[in-house]
Amino acid sequence: MYFKLIQQVGPTSALTVTFLSPLFGILWGVLFLSEHVGWHTVAGAAVVIAGTALVTGFTPFGPRAIVAPSPHSK
Repeated sequence: MYFKLIQQVGPTSALTVTFLSPLFGILWGVLFLSEHVGWHTVAGAAVVIAGTALVTGFTPFGPRAIVAPSPHSK
């Protein structure tokens, strides 16, 4: 399924799944284990989200960047 995702949306966008998994780990820890979220956790999550947005070319307002497929993709 992951390789199909790479084929459809490209490797950069598919890699965001890997970037965001720690954030879901934090979410599940808070919801199911009642773990405490400190300021450093929130700051780290913000850095991960900002980095993911930069890598994917996400812009909340205005036109979005179009990423050309890799010349090696079929």
